[in-house]
Amino acid sequence: MGCIFGYCGRPADGLLNRMAGLLSHRCKKGAEKVRLMLNQDHVVEIGHGIAPWVNDAQVADISERLMAFGYSGVLFNKFSDTEEYKTRAERILSRIGESPDERLRNLEGAFVAALAAGNDFFLIRDPSGVKTLYWTQHRERLVFASEIKALLADPWVPRRMRIGALPEYLTFSFVPGERTMLEDVHELQPGSLLRYRNGDVSIRRHFMFENLEEAACDRKSDMEYAQRVRADLEQSVDDCCVTNNGNPPAIFLSGGIDSSAVLAVTANRFPDARIKTFSVHFGPKYANENEFISMMIDRYRTDHTWLEIRPKSFVKRLRQIIWCLDDPIGDPITVPNFLLAEAASEVTGVVLNGEGGDPCLGGPKNIPMILSRLYGPMPGEPENAWMERNYLISYKKCFSDLKQLLNQDVLTESGGEDALTAIISPFLNSQTPKSFLNKLMTINIRLKGANLILVKVDKMSSANGLLALPPLFSKRIIETSMICPPDLKLAGNIEKNVLKRAVEDIVPTPIVLRPKSGMMVPVRFWFQGEMKRYARKVLSRKNVNRLGFFNPAYVRNLLKYDKEELQSGRYGLKLWMLITFMFWYEQMIEGHPTRTGSYPDVSEIKRTSETASDHPVWLKM
Repeated sequence: MGCIFGYCGRPADGLLNRMAGLLSHRCKKGAEKVRLMLNQDHVVEIGHGIAPWVNDAQVADISERLMAFGYSGVLFNKFSDTEEYKTRAERILSRIGESPDERLRNLEGAFVAALAAGNDFFLIRDPSGVKTLYWTQHRERLVFASEIKALLADPWVPRRMRIGALPEYLTFSFVPGERTMLEDVHELQPGSLLRYRNGDVSIRRHFMFENLEEAACDRKSDMEYAQRVRADLEQSVDDCCVTNNGNPPAIFLSGGIDSSAVLAVTANRFPDARIKTFSVHFGPKYANENEFISMMIDRYRTDHTWLEIRPKSFVKRLRQIIWCLDDPIGDPITVPNFLLAEAASEVTGVVLNGEGGDPCLGGPKNIPMILSRLYGPMPGEPENAWMERNYLISYKKCFSDLKQLLNQDVLTESGGEDALTAIISPFLNSQTPKSFLNKLMTINIRLKGANLILVKVDKMSSANGLLALPPLFSKRIIETSMICPPDLKLAGNIEKNVLKRAVEDIVPTPIVLRPKSGMMVPVRFWFQGEMKRYARKVLSRKNVNRLGFFNPAYVRNLLKYDKEELQSGRYGLKLWMLITFMFWYEQMIEGHPTRTGSYPDVSEIKRTSETASDHPVWLKM
């Protein structure tokens, strides 16, 4: 719950209300709004979906100064109280001077914000990208929102899929970078400031953490770096706890070092509290992390909830969950994220998680890439972009299947393999950072973190009225990690070594020493058992042919788990990605999100009084 939405430019009667309607799952306590009219042809309207953790208004305006401000999420900055300006939004707005962009860049927290200052309009996303913000520009109007679907409330915004996004999604399981699945709809990237003036958009990325990499001659002792990571984690947890009015937040536990470290630091901050913790497993037949989770529960005497997830607990709601995801994310962990948030929201408004340890502190996928770089291209492999191809293969999704899975015309129009490797090349060829490990971490922070990890958590938690915060994905942790020597983060084959050293006194030794495992959602077994008929129905030849993007024979072989016909594995994951895309396409392109469930239907939105007769694509009525 909690969101931001609005527009700047040509007036549009009723647009803000229609946007709020499409974000009703984030606006269950209503919405607060401000409207600023610069002239009869230029209006600013900003809306904020009120969230349970909000104590005061998050929108404000000073009409005599032609200024308006709104934000969603939380700010960690301290502002002195005054009688004249009682809310934080008012205090921020009152301090905006001749350099509003500088004021915005100095905001700290997990937030997205919009500011109108005279003829300038700004959008900003927090440095880590904990909260999400999308925007588009059409017909003298900039429209923005926490979710893409709200942009479609504007009749001038086309519902048109970007063909190049499909192989991107199939390769990464998300759409990387500032472009989205929809044509001309953009995701503002973390630590970036958008400025809109006189119909022109300019974007500047100001959080340039890659430049913080220290030279080898500046190296301090290993203990000093570990102590700094520990201090930063403690400060990040403190910031998050202030958000909860000084009460201990709940914690999502996975059994790994990351969430265990967050719980340990939080428990030490609240020594007399019985912290509420939550975890998921998939039943006794499947591998789980329960042994390690129990170690943390016992050590810190938490009030724990075990959540067992089986297909029957979510399959009838899967379309609704995909609706809340907005831009498709093909990682099956989204369902556990949603159900965990749903359970936690019954007892708390704020929860902390362990997201961030892997991308920020040298987690998995780095070792295979380092070995690839060491040994070079395989015999017969083209040397051009071979490192980029290895990186894309390391995701273990559909990159190697694209020629068999996709219609050839789609692959050609999208730009094929060259377009995909071009996403990674700028990171690998950048002058900063110099360390290869830090280059890989930069990709993981800016692409995987900002477009997958944090996005799915934000959308799955916000849909349930929950604020989820990642202390290990804070601005200060990213900065410190880039300063830490690469061989301290990845020490031989020991991943996240500096984090393990930082918390080894407060986390049980077996958790510190164990290698990364990860939560493996057993889709492989579900699609051969409980979800077999479901998958065959969703991915029927009729449905696949209707879209025209995929090779029906290849999809059929995936459904059959035909190892003789298929050259690669992970069939369950690929089926999950295809089902996610099918539901997304039905909802966002065909305009049929409510085949089951009672969530808003974009296709039911009526046209405004604006003339849209010459618009090339519009919602189905």
